[in-house]
Amino acid sequence: PTYFYINGKYDSISNQGDDSRAVLKQVDAGTKVTFESFDKLPQVCVLSGSLQYGAGREPRIAWNANDPMPMELLAKQNPRPTVIPNVRTREGVRLRWFDEHPSNRDSGSLAGTAYLEDALLGNWNPRASFIARSPWENIGGVAPWFFGAYTRDLYDQAVSWDDQVPVPRNGRYHGNPFGPPQEGEESYVLFDVPRNETGVVSLGQFQHVKLSELVWQPSYAVGNSLADPRLGTGGYKGLARTSPVLANAASAKLGGFYQDEIGWAAENMQRSAAKGDWADTGRAILGDLPSGDNVVYDLSFEANRALWDRYFLSSGTDEEKKNFLADPTKHPLPNARMCLAPSTLSSASDATLADFHRSAYQLMVDGAFNVNSTRVEAWKALLGSTRRSGFGTGANVPFPRVLNPPGDAWKDGDPVFGDGVWDGYRELTPDEIDRLARAIVDQVKLRGPFLSLADLVNRRLAENETGKMGALQAAIEAAGLNATLTANYPLTNTSSLPDYSHPDNIADATRMEQTLKPASKAWGAPSYLTQADVLQVLGPALSARSDTFVIRAYGDAVDASGNVQSRAWCEAVVQRTPQPLDPDDSGLNPKLAGSPGDFGRQFVITSFRWLAPGEI
Repeated sequence: PTYFYINGKYDSISNQGDDSRAVLKQVDAGTKVTFESFDKLPQVCVLSGSLQYGAGREPRIAWNANDPMPMELLAKQNPRPTVIPNVRTREGVRLRWFDEHPSNRDSGSLAGTAYLEDALLGNWNPRASFIARSPWENIGGVAPWFFGAYTRDLYDQAVSWDDQVPVPRNGRYHGNPFGPPQEGEESYVLFDVPRNETGVVSLGQFQHVKLSELVWQPSYAVGNSLADPRLGTGGYKGLARTSPVLANAASAKLGGFYQDEIGWAAENMQRSAAKGDWADTGRAILGDLPSGDNVVYDLSFEANRALWDRYFLSSGTDEEKKNFLADPTKHPLPNARMCLAPSTLSSASDATLADFHRSAYQLMVDGAFNVNSTRVEAWKALLGSTRRSGFGTGANVPFPRVLNPPGDAWKDGDPVFGDGVWDGYRELTPDEIDRLARAIVDQVKLRGPFLSLADLVNRRLAENETGKMGALQAAIEAAGLNATLTANYPLTNTSSLPDYSHPDNIADATRMEQTLKPASKAWGAPSYLTQADVLQVLGPALSARSDTFVIRAYGDAVDASGNVQSRAWCEAVVQRTPQPLDPDDSGLNPKLAGSPGDFGRQFVITSFRWLAPGEI
């Protein structure tokens, strides 16, 4: 028998599985699969719903002797079952619901708390290839020890065979990733793919890329910057970091996948032969990566820092760039703001425009917007620039997550039970644009000046409110643009979870900081406006500095007595060019970059005029 812990003591049951694990492998057509060959097949995904990763026998819930399981003998030919199976015959792992059923929610040491409330797209990655328990989880205090984005079930009518039957709609059967099938919508369109017609023109479009294969990292990493709840240790503590605090040197060597953080059963309970068994198996599921790499960290912060300041997207294929060079007006690039730099036009060619390193030398952005602007009207103009793109309705401004969504526009205040929430796109009213512009200016004044685009996109590494999310997301929330979804899908994040002593020697069973989770479980729905949605649309036009300046000068002539005989005013527009004043051998960068004597890049005068006194 396998021992398990219940009601303050250990007990045992004999009907028992070793692990709740699902493994998806790739099988070519015609391949014969045997037990021996299965292990050698390429693995697509592994999901472990077991507290101990299958290392040892697993505590489960005994069937009730007073509620016998109905068994029906079926005919070999044309079997037709007539008896509905008991809910206790169901066993599996599913994505956590927005509203968990009472049997799961109200059991164990954390009953009555919000530990099962999660933003599944904000703090988790349902597309992951490795789904298992990390050392930073909130773990339920009763078997099957609920944790993570995927869950097993206690026996409840809500997960009975009848209640889990897919629902037929328009000739198809439908489920629901976030709740019972009866409450689902016809379609859920969450991620986009590049199109030949447009390609990728904005770094913000990389929000759709699955950057991580690990379930505990965010679904939309690039462009968003929510603090990872695994960083926090209560209040604002931990927000000055991009990786969690590790308990000790032994834990640090294993990326936190250490016996004290993962836990172990008492040795005589037959669930683990040694204290390190569970941690060893957890690392093995991950290909032993935690032994050499930190696999739990703020992915969004690191990805944004790597991308937004070091790369830009010129857009267009080699053929499109060739046509653009021949006639920029007739054949603009997909990002039509890209123009040829006059100062380097003489060296532009098909090859340099297509060159990974040299294209930036040949191109400039027409009308870049300085994100340090504190003018509300300027931000309103920028935010409203897609009003006539063909997406929006009337005077509203679209911010579509998916470029060709099957659904319609959704506005804050619209019904939350309908396909538009999950397969449509978000649009803002003129009033919302005004509120957002004012909230952004408040953030610029609070956090600015932004020294780079990554500085704007990322949260601050600070143990205060600015460490919780990026400036644009903070402005979106301050403007109340997601109020309807937050009210209908609230996530209780006002206080930390209580500590309790887990019977399996887990040092901290409530390690994922509840107060750092978003305010809505629906965070990440296409109708929920995020910072990355705004950057996907506006990112190609943004700059953290100005490269064009208006300079005015004054001069006068005086006589011997000091009396002014004449005055003159002039105005020049000067522009920084891609050309270094003193280039290195590549011609692309200053020879003394960052050193004394580095005068940066050349300026040119693009216009000059004399001013009349009335213009001053």
